Amino acid sequence: MVTSAQREEIRVPKGSVIFRQGDPGNEMFVISEGRVRLTIGTAEQEKEVAVFGPGDFFGELSLLSDEPRSATAEVVEDATLLAIGRDVFAMMVQDDLDIVFRMMNIQGQRLSRTNEPIQDLMQRMGRVRIAAECLRRVWAPTTAWPATLDVAEVSAAAGLSPQTVTATVAELAQQGIGSLQEGRWSIPDRTQAGKLLDVLCQLASRGGN
Repeated sequence: MVTSAQREEIRVPKGSVIFRQGDPGNEMFVISEGRVRLTIGTAEQEKEVAVFGPGDFFGELSLLSDEPRSATAEVVEDATLLAIGRDVFAMMVQDDLDIVFRMMNIQGQRLSRTNEPIQDLMQRMGRVRIAAECLRRVWAPTTAWPATLDVAEVSAAAGLSPQTVTATVAELAQQGIGSLQEGRWSIPDRTQAGKLLDVLCQLASRGGN
């Protein structure tokens, strides 16, 4: 049994960051009062994955997996949190193994709710990488028009599958930016390359929404 002396209750004001994605994790938190928001990505490409309130817990993944924090936790409403350290958590697990199974069950429910926005974020970031790589290849004073890009080469440079690059380039071609034929994307002039720049800016600006 975990006593009050083995736990630490802390008060955290609105706007405080409890931990950041990638930080080492040595404790989990239970919310007594207030609300905490979890996000993934950088400040420029931030995506909200959950907002927790009284009775909810967070930060347990680092204790279960011994991995760095998978998200950033920020207080969005003055909060009172119960911090449970790694040693205390280990005692709880030894006393009641069902705690782990309950946590994993809740994690599964959370992932089922957040899978779609995370997928959307990853797909958008993939489009940004593809558009940026293509623009890098054609946006130069020495470019000879029409400029032709090989999908396989763009795929290798962007670190994405040829299928993903082909699908993205096909979407861009449907928007009137060049034409795709037999794995080669032809952009006729700088005006259409400018449209590619516009698309890149739009994708990047949506990353934080």
